[in-house]
Amino acid sequence: MSESTQGVSVPFDPQRSESFFDDADRADQHGGEAALLEAQATALFAGDLHVESVEMPIDPDRDGLVVLRGQLLRPSFEVFPRWLRELNQRGYTPLLRPDPDAGHDAAHVIVRIGQGLGRRAASRTATHVVLFLLTVLSTLFVGAIYSDAALQATSPWDLLRPAILLQGWPFALGLLSILTAHEFGHYFAARFHKVAVTLPYFIPMPLGFGTLGAFIQLREPVRDRRQLFDIGVGGPLAGLVLAVPIFMLGLSMAHTEIVPPTPGMTYFGNSLFTLGAQFLVFGKWLPNAAGEDVVVNQVLLAGWIGLLVTALNLLPVGQLDGGHTVFAMFGEKARTFNLIAVALLAASAVAGLAVVQQFAPWLAPVGYTGWFIWLILIFFVIGPFHPPALDDVTELDGRRKALGFVMILIFVLTFLPAPLRTL
Repeated sequence: MSESTQGVSVPFDPQRSESFFDDADRADQHGGEAALLEAQATALFAGDLHVESVEMPIDPDRDGLVVLRGQLLRPSFEVFPRWLRELNQRGYTPLLRPDPDAGHDAAHVIVRIGQGLGRRAASRTATHVVLFLLTVLSTLFVGAIYSDAALQATSPWDLLRPAILLQGWPFALGLLSILTAHEFGHYFAARFHKVAVTLPYFIPMPLGFGTLGAFIQLREPVRDRRQLFDIGVGGPLAGLVLAVPIFMLGLSMAHTEIVPPTPGMTYFGNSLFTLGAQFLVFGKWLPNAAGEDVVVNQVLLAGWIGLLVTALNLLPVGQLDGGHTVFAMFGEKARTFNLIAVALLAASAVAGLAVVQQFAPWLAPVGYTGWFIWLILIFFVIGPFHPPALDDVTELDGRRKALGFVMILIFVLTFLPAPLRTL
């Protein structure tokens, strides 16, 4: 899951004329609009911002119509919501940034005001319902594979028979409960902050785990880091409320046995949390040198996937939940976390290559070539770094910072270096 945000949209005319006179007229028009906006902004900021300088950029589409530098007279989290509301009503969007020339003085800021409002993504309820129903079917199908009824099937098509398909309900119910809680954690956090948001989009997948997860889409830009943090951590926290007890329930229903290594057999990886949970239930570290391991059942698999989804979303990169969290906590310094996470994924991906394991077989437990796919997604879809909120000056309060470190700890405990390993 990840949710995506829409940036500030500034109108651009693709039919722009190359005529000098048209450009001159446009410059006059921009100049007049910028002068009017400057007067309106100065009045709006009175008592909130001591304006030290005003600029009218040459390229208003890129740099904004008006740029004001000054010193905040009141905390940014108190004044920026009103600036945003009133400027939005006039058709403009402000961006609040620390002044890089002011060193560590957080009171000195830059306000960049651009023309246009954030794009609002369309959402249709029917789409959400259809995708959810398809995901119910795909997770029932995968769950049926792990049921006793699957032994009656003579071909994959037999698994589609209602009598067998419905035997996958423990897996489907467990996994969809976790995913739904996760996404609605984001959803209600966004609604609490009055941020427009879509219902969850579930992604069905009749192979693998039965789904590629789910995501919501924010329909307007996030105002500040506090909103970003609350929306980002809302999902993992809500998902864990169900993922942990479902995993523990699955363990209590499971048994252990010595499983001889068989070519093509798939092993589910362990995190620090799952290792500790197995020790708590069975009194020994599993798998062990004798080849003893936990035999997976539907409920256990649903809980394991729920924990995996939590860990993947807490990766501190881009606009994943973990990316939201570290950026809200550290701002631009979060790039260090982003680069470390990408480097660790790359190291694990390389360690999973067969040619590497021939010379270093001890890397097998932490090697996973599936991270190559994630690296492609990170660099070409998600992006390794997080864009700033509209107000990038307001910082987290102490309570949120403490919770942020808890989220980092949860990531460390639930992350699986090698989620799957096939002999």
